[in-house]
Amino acid sequence: MLASLSGQPALVVGRRWDILAWNRAAVALFGDYSRLQGDERNILSMIFANEERRLLLADWEAVARRSLAMFRADTARYAGDPDFERLISILTASSEEFRAWWPRQDVLRTHASPKWIRHPGCGLMAFETIALSLLDSSDMKLMVYPPLAEENTVSKLDFLLT
Repeated sequence: MLASLSGQPALVVGRRWDILAWNRAAVALFGDYSRLQGDERNILSMIFANEERRLLLADWEAVARRSLAMFRADTARYAGDPDFERLISILTASSEEFRAWWPRQDVLRTHASPKWIRHPGCGLMAFETIALSLLDSSDMKLMVYPPLAEENTVSKLDFLLT
């Protein structure tokens, strides 16, 4: 299914926001996830502790704050889970912003807004974000990023994929 979304970056994300699978378009836009190991392949870890990935987000602070609030909402049912606690400890130790913002306990269920990417080879690009939850008990989500017309994103993504 991921491969069939050839013109749209797509990821499968686990309950802790770990990236479990991705397609070729996601690699072209965000970078090669296979180079990341363990907690490095977690969305929050990439936002707060990976400088290369952080630079991709044109509106980093807004994305980081929203993502942290949405992560807190998603993790409420896993209070005390050692995998979540370990990730939170790692991010607290490695990111000044995470350390400052996590205690605020901001919560946000969902937030639909364009994702602005500053790609090193193509410049500014805009994507919609669609999150689809699976109907099993895994808490996995399919994240799809359809390109928007702004900043000639469709053509830029086509260029990256050729």
